[in-house]
Amino acid sequence: MRILLLHKTRKGGVGVYVRYVKKELEKEGHTVVEVTRNEDLEVTSFTKSIGILKKRTKLWKTEFDIIHANDWSIVFPLLREGAENLVATFHALPTNPVAKIFQDYCVKKLKERAVVISPFMKKEYKKATYIPNGVDLALFKRNRKRTKGSLTAGVAQNYNKERIKEACIKNGFGFHDTEGKLSYSRLPDFFSGLEVFISMPYKQAGFNMVWLEAMACEVPLIIGTEAGIGSELPIYKVKNFKELEATLADIREGKLKELRGQRKWIEDNHMTWKETAKELVKLYKEVRAL
Repeated sequence: MRILLLHKTRKGGVGVYVRYVKKELEKEGHTVVEVTRNEDLEVTSFTKSIGILKKRTKLWKTEFDIIHANDWSIVFPLLREGAENLVATFHALPTNPVAKIFQDYCVKKLKERAVVISPFMKKEYKKATYIPNGVDLALFKRNRKRTKGSLTAGVAQNYNKERIKEACIKNGFGFHDTEGKLSYSRLPDFFSGLEVFISMPYKQAGFNMVWLEAMACEVPLIIGTEAGIGSELPIYKVKNFKELEATLADIREGKLKELRGQRKWIEDNHMTWKETAKELVKLYKEVRAL
């Protein structure tokens, strides 16, 4: 198949998603073209991009077997141009009410051609297709020894970072964060040095890949929430910062067991990029058969 992967920007989590999906699709012999709105089309505004994307769609509809778009702001103009070979992945629930109106419209129009990445999102969009994100097990793995009992905790996002830092210091943990300075390929080094990894994303988060990446690096104690894919993961979960402090206190006092078999759990539950691409191809074939 000839597949177009269309998204806003190569920066951030969606950029990681597209990069790995492209890589896995190409391994299976598909021809994949990646186009970003911001870098390749040089348009950063949704309103300014509508006309450009609609015009491009007239060509893309015949040039590609599948147009796989990411984000409602990309999907909306393509729908307006009647792209019947359109598949779209939605990576979170919008916090902006106007954005939610647009995304709800896109998902409703696409039905099964809309992809959501967590059970949390599937509950919101019942007719959408659930295909979770994955993790690169070749990249994300423990690559150095850690000092047991070091009480070293860390975060890799800005979500609630200051409040997490405060809870860690209060309980005697050394606190580390990436400060947004590490390249993606260096994240395994960061995870491998931690005894505790913490992520408490906003409740509308779609997946939150850092939990899976920390699991792949076998961080012994991972603290998260029920947001995104959190409800499915075998990690320690908290509902608020009071519970976070209590959990950290239990870790300090040796009351919580270290997590075991995280990498095997990832494999057993098919949360690798290879599996993500495999499920997408199934959907692509169904769309082509319509």
